[in-house]
Amino acid sequence: MAGRCPKEVEEEFIADCRVLPVTDLCDKYGKARSTIAEWRLSLYNDRKLFWYPGIRVGGCQAYDEYMEIEGDVMVISDLEIPYHDIVTLGYAVAVAKKFGVKKLLIGGDLLANDAIGYHAMRSDGTDASTSFSLADSLDAGKGVLQDLFEHFDWIGLIKGNHEQRGTRIRELGFFEMMQNAWEDIGDLEISYYKWCRAGQYRIEHPTYRKVPGSIARERAEIEDCSVLCAHTHGFSLSFTKNGKYQAVDLGHCTLPETRYYKTVDGTGPHPQWVAGFWMIRNGFLYGFPTEFTDWGFWLKEMRLDGGKKKGR
Repeated sequence: MAGRCPKEVEEEFIADCRVLPVTDLCDKYGKARSTIAEWRLSLYNDRKLFWYPGIRVGGCQAYDEYMEIEGDVMVISDLEIPYHDIVTLGYAVAVAKKFGVKKLLIGGDLLANDAIGYHAMRSDGTDASTSFSLADSLDAGKGVLQDLFEHFDWIGLIKGNHEQRGTRIRELGFFEMMQNAWEDIGDLEISYYKWCRAGQYRIEHPTYRKVPGSIARERAEIEDCSVLCAHTHGFSLSFTKNGKYQAVDLGHCTLPETRYYKTVDGTGPHPQWVAGFWMIRNGFLYGFPTEFTDWGFWLKEMRLDGGKKKGR
């Protein structure tokens, strides 16, 4: 019965509940935290398991339905459509085709979404983004995703700050609009989480730090695993202080010269952006900064459209 501990493991589970934390229970029984909570609650209600007498169980939702990616995957981020960089995206497709990678993860900020953002309202009348409606954004995003589905079997999208506009109700409404607008274009998975897992790597869209690599190292130390971070538009690979984990700034796939706040208002202390993307293949990381990669070496025998050169 759903939500109840199976009879064949009930006695063992009750004994384990007295000595094991929830994380160990999840590992031992191969279940999510929400399932373990349901088992404990059902046993509590049956008066077979007691924690503290007289304290009622809340039965609150556990947020454990994050995206998990298996196998090889290309990782791009911060396209901010319609300001996306087709050159960087083209290289990502070509590398994927050369190495047979059929999954693509977008680490947030697929759309610029300026129609409901701060910068468009501030620069009304001077920024082209003010004339680009929410419907325009969804339509442009659909077109780019359709192009990418010509080369990938699966595409995943996690939430970035450009998808996280205003109140939570507005966020939920916008995610529903994306689902409805793009439901028929391919195997697209849209996550409301700002992070996901790909094997031993955690990929996320964190808060901003202007020192390259700093937020990725901090997040890796907090999460106790290697972390790939979007949002900063920087590109870097460093390591945690204990030398155990990799910390990555993912780069970006947008055009800084088209962004009002980066050019017209670009007088702050923030670093210049560095375009690029990453590949996770056989459990290893490969970084490709657009302007600092020997494409003649990596894409030897490949055309930019992804096909192989014909022999002479």
